[in-house]
Amino acid sequence: MASESLALVTGRQRCSATKKDGTPCQAFAVRDGLCVGHLPNAIEARRRGGYNSSKRARLDAMLPSRLRPVLVQLEESITGVRDGDLSARQGQAIAALAGAVVRVYEAGVLEERLLALETRLGVGDSQRRW
Repeated sequence: MASESLALVTGRQRCSATKKDGTPCQAFAVRDGLCVGHLPNAIEARRRGGYNSSKRARLDAMLPSRLRPVLVQLEESITGVRDGDLSARQGQAIAALAGAVVRVYEAGVLEERLLALETRLGVGDSQRRW
């Protein structure tokens, strides 16, 4: 078998566990004859790793704290429109207002960054405020 010859050439032991389908695991063993996927104490770490790499976790980490209430309101509005507690027109109004909040926030962040760059480079009017 090719995997056995690879293990012989590299000198590394293969995992002694079997996969769910009953075939032998082909991964290299890291401890106690088992690979990372079959170590019993690694189940919780794999679960956490899966959550931390999820889109939701990345979004939560990237979203500025000042915009979290806007996101919560939008999610509640979506649910309200879906459940019939809010009209589609009310949902559209909330979405438009939330979009305006985000644009104002983005403009403020960009202005702060530009001001910091101008100050650092010694150009522009660093006292300027819109």
